[in-house]
Amino acid sequence: MAESIPAVVQAFDHGSAEFAEWTPLLWDPIGAATVEAAPPRPGGRVLDVCCGSGSSAIPAARAVGVDGLVDAVDLARELLDQGVRRAEGLPQLRFHHADASRWTSVDGLPYDRVQCVFGVFFLPDMDAAAAHLVGLLRPGGAFAVTTWRQGSVDDVVGPLVQALTERTGRTLDRPASAQRAARVDTDEKLAGWLRSLGLGEVGVRLVERDIPLTADSAWSFVMGSGIRAALDGLDTPVVAAIHARYRELMASTTTLSARALVGTGIR
Repeated sequence: MAESIPAVVQAFDHGSAEFAEWTPLLWDPIGAATVEAAPPRPGGRVLDVCCGSGSSAIPAARAVGVDGLVDAVDLARELLDQGVRRAEGLPQLRFHHADASRWTSVDGLPYDRVQCVFGVFFLPDMDAAAAHLVGLLRPGGAFAVTTWRQGSVDDVVGPLVQALTERTGRTLDRPASAQRAARVDTDEKLAGWLRSLGLGEVGVRLVERDIPLTADSAWSFVMGSGIRAALDGLDTPVVAAIHARYRELMASTTTLSARALVGTGIR
């Protein structure tokens, strides 16, 4: 199935309720861990790319305080709306519906930190977009990117692909975003990619989170992710058949072993 960025954005908007269910379980803890890897200073300026509902933008806003600024950018309006509601009381945090690969700061000033959690691989030209984002940093500014470690969510995504194939007879093509994610899914690959952007003092740390899982919560996870795009447009009975088969395949899986890599570098 061919992937387009609008289709992925639409998937996140359609799956915003399921995304919200997983926010306190997974997105918020990993967002906080990303910020902790290279904490912004009070009064600092931060750009949060592919911000979703603010899982990394909110802790960054708390770190910079009212004298700082966080610009949070995404194309998924439903997730942005969630972020606005969650960021009440943080006037230094501003959400923007915009294409991160073309973003420039409103006031033209550079950022002290640019961060992107589970989003850089959704940018159509990952290398060019990242180079653009690095260019928005001041000299000495920090760039932080969080990706999935190789195989991290295969236990929940693989059965969905199997269920879809069995119930539709259609083989799901590997989406372009997955191919890009595979370029940065080990310590060595992520560090090498960051260095290719001209960054120094590169470091990569592993963030681990084990979350109890049921067949229903696993379905919620995949329906709140970009892979939902593979099901959008299918007839309701077909989706129901895929769901039923997915539940069967997930019956014995009781834990999501989420493994994320947080890579940082200095311009």
